[in-house]
Amino acid sequence: MTNKKLIAGVLAGLAAGAVISLLISSRKHHSISKKMLKRANNVADDLKGKFNEFVDRLEDKFHGILK
Repeated sequence: MTNKKLIAGVLAGLAAGAVISLLISSRKHHSISKKMLKRANNVADDLKGKFNEFVDRLEDKFHGILK
């Protein structure tokens, strides 16, 4: 067996193992992904709200200064 065939065999085995592990654990990863996406959306919504409050306070201060 040449080195090229050995390396090709090892790489093929690694690729097959990766595909099998993804197929087996796809359900678990799907639920984790959904939870992470939900938390990320909650954080984004909180940040949007805080940013809007900050902008509103700045607008009030500038309107007070300009009057």
